[in-house]
Amino acid sequence: MRIGLAIVCLLDLSFRFADIGALYSDEGLWPTRVMYNLAWQPGFWSLHALYGSTNWSLFLFTLHGLAAFLLLIGYRTRLMTLLVLVLYISLHNRNLFVLQAGDDLLRLTLFWGLFLNWGARYSLDSKRSGIDYTLPVPAGFAYLMLIASVYFFTALLKDDKEWHGDGTALYYALSLEQMRLPFGELIYPQTTVLNLLTHGVYYSELILPFLILWPSQKGYGRLIAFVLIFVLHISIGLCLYVGLFFLISIVTALGLIPATVFDKLESRFIFLKQNPLKLSLGIKLKHVVISFFLLLCLLINFSSLSWFPYQPGKELRFTTNVLRLNQYWGMFSPGILKKDGWMVYHGYDSVGRQWDLRLNADYVDYSKPKHIVSLYKSDRWRKLAENMQNEKFTFLRHLYASHYLKQWNSEHPEKPIKTLYLYFMEQETLPDYQKTPVNKLLYAISTAP
Repeated sequence: MRIGLAIVCLLDLSFRFADIGALYSDEGLWPTRVMYNLAWQPGFWSLHALYGSTNWSLFLFTLHGLAAFLLLIGYRTRLMTLLVLVLYISLHNRNLFVLQAGDDLLRLTLFWGLFLNWGARYSLDSKRSGIDYTLPVPAGFAYLMLIASVYFFTALLKDDKEWHGDGTALYYALSLEQMRLPFGELIYPQTTVLNLLTHGVYYSELILPFLILWPSQKGYGRLIAFVLIFVLHISIGLCLYVGLFFLISIVTALGLIPATVFDKLESRFIFLKQNPLKLSLGIKLKHVVISFFLLLCLLINFSSLSWFPYQPGKELRFTTNVLRLNQYWGMFSPGILKKDGWMVYHGYDSVGRQWDLRLNADYVDYSKPKHIVSLYKSDRWRKLAENMQNEKFTFLRHLYASHYLKQWNSEHPEKPIKTLYLYFMEQETLPDYQKTPVNKLLYAISTAP
């Protein structure tokens, strides 16, 4: 799990690196001057926001990648886990509007990794003497609770009839052309298949927590849980454009696989020195800390349910924000987003001639593109576009339009655009493969200086 998680971190950083200026510097669409005024919460912090330059972000990305590589090979594992976690908290806080549930899961797994001895195997640390390689039981249980919570609470949050009533949830999910991939295109017309898969996903999520937490010395339940998680998320990754979410979900579940599966590998590659477990005062305090954070995470999850009567107080919320234990497993919950669409970039030059900035053409095409999902450079941009649809985040629209116009004029000095009208062509999905007429929404007007 440590090796897989480190590889995912390196992949994630490499994908984010392509947008380092646009998404993580003052030169992009989310400068620090607005970051602290919009959606910032008490307790949040970010090293990436200390300086607004792209070079500063580049330095932190390089440090982050180096720490992730050292985590992969298991060198000073606990220290590298802490460094990767700290830099991820900082990076996630730098731009909250390109995050998804996979980012929370990655961050929380790294947090519990601080308490796990996951440098004991397949690592440079395993060659060193004087290291405690015993598995801390409370930390192992906290990890199991994390994975179980993902599926337990997402099932509880799916309280719409689309999931456990008429079974239309996957129909609506695959109706979102901003997310649908080619394999999703193949099964989208199959109504019966979608209905069966909807119920299959919902009941799998209900069953998974019991398989994960069922006490078993041989761990067969956890092995079955891993197989279910693998099949579930591979299917999601094939059908919907969710970035690294499906891969993060699989990799973070690798710890469910019983140790016996790796026995042959261990006999070949592991340099293992097992120390007896001594419940010293330091270990007892560590167990108290783990128990506190485990209870806090459970409270955070339960507080996301409408029927739960208690919400964390100001002090607990501050602690949660400082450590970024924030989590909400409402993937496609309580119901599915039904409003879909595409953006049109209608520009005018200084003499009033129009231009389509997406197509780089002297006419503006408002018609639906053949593959809406292909309009997005990465899942981070798709998630940003999804957030722009939310009426709570309308401030993102002007910031996005201003950045797009600035980038266009920088890349096309021969065709400078004075004013950009950003439109969203919205359609709502109806039952039985029907959609409402297109609604032309003016998102923002941006003018070049």
